[in-house]
Amino acid sequence: MPSLLLSLQLKALLLHTFVLFLSSSFGAHPLPTNQSSSHYANLTTDYGRIIYNYPSEALQPKGPQDISQLLKSISSSPTRNNVTVAPRGAGHSTYGQAQALDGTVMDMRSLTPYIQIGEIQLVASENSTVYVDAGGGVLWIEVLNETLRHGLTPRSWTDYLYLTVGGTLSNAGISGQAYKYGPQIANVMELDVVTGKGDIVTCSEKENSELFYGALGGLGQFGIITRARIVLEPAPQRVKWARIPYDDFNQFAADEEQLIKLGDVNYLEGFISFKDNNSSDVYYTLEFAIYYNNEGDAQKTLDQVLSQSNSSRSMANITDVSYFDFLNRNQKIIEVATAEPTTNKTMAMVDATSRKTKTPMSRPRAEAIGNAESMRMEVRELVGGREGGMGAKQYLPYYKDQNAWKLHFGEKWGRFEELKSRFDPLNILAPGQRIFQRRPLES
Repeated sequence: MPSLLLSLQLKALLLHTFVLFLSSSFGAHPLPTNQSSSHYANLTTDYGRIIYNYPSEALQPKGPQDISQLLKSISSSPTRNNVTVAPRGAGHSTYGQAQALDGTVMDMRSLTPYIQIGEIQLVASENSTVYVDAGGGVLWIEVLNETLRHGLTPRSWTDYLYLTVGGTLSNAGISGQAYKYGPQIANVMELDVVTGKGDIVTCSEKENSELFYGALGGLGQFGIITRARIVLEPAPQRVKWARIPYDDFNQFAADEEQLIKLGDVNYLEGFISFKDNNSSDVYYTLEFAIYYNNEGDAQKTLDQVLSQSNSSRSMANITDVSYFDFLNRNQKIIEVATAEPTTNKTMAMVDATSRKTKTPMSRPRAEAIGNAESMRMEVRELVGGREGGMGAKQYLPYYKDQNAWKLHFGEKWGRFEELKSRFDPLNILAPGQRIFQRRPLES
């Protein structure tokens, strides 16, 4: 027993000495004490299970100060010139975007959970806006549960709610509500961001606006979102949820365009599915939802929509569900889909996002789709196996080098580079996106 106690004391002494050594190596910016040099198996891959990269360290931050401390220590240490940092939320990237080979993976779920509802008076107006402040590591399902307790809800969602607030806002956050309200990034009032230099910055449309619009949809390249202020509205009680199948693309597209024009539904998505990856065997589905508190009004709207549809009413699959169950509809589907590596090759989503956003790094889907006639022609070419294609921008893209990213951003690439050099000049953040190579600290 004494020998065991001595062994434990010796290990504790060695660990204490190791931490002191790390702290002295970084001068004014020591490493956070909640950083581990252990390899965490669940940090080496992601939902796609296609790419495996082993980090050398993992950080479980409790707040923005921990993140800032780590980034400042890396930025100021010549001995850590190759170290990169990847924030990881719920791990639902598919191609290693949240991985950092031989770097540090930051578990954003370890941040102290923070969800708080507030109200702000609009300038020069009698109206006010209700909002929720949510931590970057909070899941959207947690935001929904809390806001519904107050009879409120965000306006724009993702199709799967077990993703982090900071994760989806770093990409765009797209679901069927986007055709009315824009993606999630168009419904944010304010952010707290830790830049690649370790600066903790509060930003909004009027304060530090370049970082605000850069971080929203910026793929984590300029900073790590630790808090977002999101617009709320009164939550409905029920939803009439419809799925309509089509064999003809022109009828499918015409119906979706008509629904966009009328704006009577609260959620709208279209799906183009390829059976067994065979582009000549295609079917289409139009999915929409009508939120309601008064069933009579909702039924009247549903009847009107179906009466104008090119598809037979008898083919429509109509379900009446609670608002919560509708938003959480994909939970079981996504969990079951983890049985095999996920590439999502057999379905294309035609998202009807038409609201323009000010975020310079993201492109509304309407820009990618173009006008209705060219969309019909290009999709016919796509599913018919002929050369050409929709010319759309890929959402959550995977590219292997910077040249492909330059093509992706097009005329916006120069602006993207400029923001990167300003907020993350050493290219420390988000190496899994394969956009920038790590720069050494100049001696």
